[in-house]
This record gives sequence, structure tokens and C-alpha cells, in this order.
Amino acid sequence: MGSAKESSQLNAAEPAEEFRQEHIGESAREPEKEPAEEFRQEHVGESAREPEEEPAEERYGAEYGKICLGDRLRRQLDFSLEIDKEKNIFRQTHLSGNGRNENDAEHAWHMAIMAYLFREYANEKVDISRVMLMCLIHDIVEIDAGDTYAYDEAGIETQKAREDAAKERIFSILPEDQKAELTALFDEFEACGTPESRYAHAMDNLQPLILNNSNRGGDWKEHKVRSEQIYHRQEKTKLGSMRLYEVVDSLIQKNIKEGNIIP
Repeated sequence: MGSAKESSQLNAAEPAEEFRQEHIGESAREPEKEPAEEFRQEHVGESAREPEEEPAEERYGAEYGKICLGDRLRRQLDFSLEIDKEKNIFRQTHLSGNGRNENDAEHAWHMAIMAYLFREYANEKVDISRVMLMCLIHDIVEIDAGDTYAYDEAGIETQKAREDAAKERIFSILPEDQKAELTALFDEFEACGTPESRYAHAMDNLQPLILNNSNRGGDWKEHKVRSEQIYHRQEKTKLGSMRLYEVVDSLIQKNIKEGNIIP
């Protein structure tokens, strides 16, 4: 009898428990969001949301693998790759030993080394690291503008416009501070108004001349260059180094006598 009574009591308790869970427990449930709260979270709170992740192609350069570069480093790397094109710009001057045409990068490298070697002959005291950098960058614009032969009068007329446009495009690849730095250095070289730029111009004139002399004046003969044209160009060499101008004058006179330069 006892067990039947207990069973009856348990069965009677079940409806009460169901009622408690359905009604009394309602206060413990999560309250439903009111419409105003939903609107606040969806709209007012937008500024507090986590920013969307930057697209992978912005964070990583496909050319540089899975590394977060940042804008500055990416631009510096892009510029470094861009100036490789200077190796494809060929000049009228040939390499010594009657070799192929020299390219702009070879010319710039050769000038920079010569500037360091001959610095004791500069007319004025110079910052040699500045001169060397000037030598290295002075023909980068020819990636777009192309090489202008020293004695091409028609080409010289349009040279500045072509090189100014190239300067703006190519140096703009760099971060702004480095663009400004290299643009100023390029303009300084072109103006030829400082000890460094005058000495750098002496290298720009001497380097092709010694190559041409080593090749028995082949490029002068091909283009029928006259002595007055060469001397006119070499006026800037005087401004940078009188001692090296003496070497230039001797080589010009030698090649006139050999019939390589028209007197």
C-alpha cells in the first residue's frame, strides 16, 4: 500500500512541475529584444564594430609572397624592380674592346666608381656619397624618356620635357619623402650649380670619352662628330675638374690627329 501511495504522490507532482516550468519560470528566461534595442545594435552600434579585414591582395603583394609589407616597403620594392628596366636602355657608346652598346645602368655604375676614384681632382671639396648617388640616379628617367645622344640636336630639344614627365612617374612610385629626396638630387644634377653636380657632370663626360678613345673613336666616326661639338660638351668638365679636363683635351687632340674626330 505504501508504494502505491508514493507512486500516486509522484504522479500528482508532475502536472505541478509542468506548470511551474511553464509559468513560474518565465521570469528566469532571457527577455526578448524590443524593436528599439534591435535597431540600436544594428545601426547605432555600427561604428563600434570590428573593422572589416583588409583584402589579402592589399596586405600582401603577390610578387612578394605571404608577408605583410605595409605601403612604404611595398613602394620601395616596386621602385627597386622598376629601375631594373634601366638595363634595357642602350646608349650610342660601345663597351671597351669594341664590345656591344653600353646600357644606362652600366654607364651609371661606371661613373659612380670613377667619381670615387678621381675625387682628389675635383675643383672643390665634395660630398662623395652624394656625388655617387647622383651618378647612379641621373639616367633613371631614360626608362621612359629613352637615351638622348649627346650630339643629337633634334633630340636635345625635346629632352627636358620627356625627362620631366618620366621623373614624375618613376619617382612617384617611392614613398613621398624619398620621391622628394631623389627628385631634388636629379634636379641638382641637371642644374649643375653645386660642387657635387659639377663634379658629377665631369664624370658623365669623361666616362664615354675614355670608352670611345679605347675603341679608336668608332662612335665619333659613325656619327661624324666634329671637334667643336665635343669641346662644347666638355665645358662642364672644366667646371668639375680642371685636371681631368686636361686629360680630356689630350684625348680629343689625339683622336683628331688619328682621323677619328672631324677637326
